[in-house]
Amino acid sequence: MKQTNGIYHVSYQVGDWLLHCLKLQLLWFYWVFRYGIFLGIFPATATIIQAFFDSFQKKERPASLKTWFKTIVKKNFRRANQLGAMQAGLLLFLWLELRISSTFIQNSLIHFFLLLLFISALLISLYLLPVYLRYDLTLLHYFKQAILLMVISVPQTIAMILGILLTTIILTFLPILLVIGFVPFFLFPSSWFSFQAIQRSESLMKEGRS
Repeated sequence: MKQTNGIYHVSYQVGDWLLHCLKLQLLWFYWVFRYGIFLGIFPATATIIQAFFDSFQKKERPASLKTWFKTIVKKNFRRANQLGAMQAGLLLFLWLELRISSTFIQNSLIHFFLLLLFISALLISLYLLPVYLRYDLTLLHYFKQAILLMVISVPQTIAMILGILLTTIILTFLPILLVIGFVPFFLFPSSWFSFQAIQRSESLMKEGRS
């Protein structure tokens, strides 16, 4: 009987989490299109990460997820778009430089350096919105903090990449999950491991001060 109750409890929790992800995904799409796609992607994405951060800290889910999402996405709108636009611009610039390097310059050393910068910028992207949600900083300092986390949190960064790859494999074999919540599914591993990296860095800072 205890085993049956345990299975039922786990099944209920999984089902509840999947339903929560479905709601988050629907709200994500709603606000992305509400803000004209590009202006909606970053604040809506930050809001889902915030929902995961709250769950990691054992906070109760809001009584009305729709109302909560609306409040947070509007709060995130300006700063998340500023950070997202700056990061997207940086990635686009580095990608164009890579194309120019491979087509015209054809110098292996320069190409390797640009590729390294591009990969680093991609990894910084994994930390940028989590850092924004955790701290109240200037725009430049958000990037500095994201770079710092990327440098000192190598295991968490690797785990994020593996988590995203694993999610991709699972969604490839279970495409029904794409309908349920592919956006939250992809954001979950990066949210979890960035949260761990942030907590670890804060612990190191406290130890350094003591």
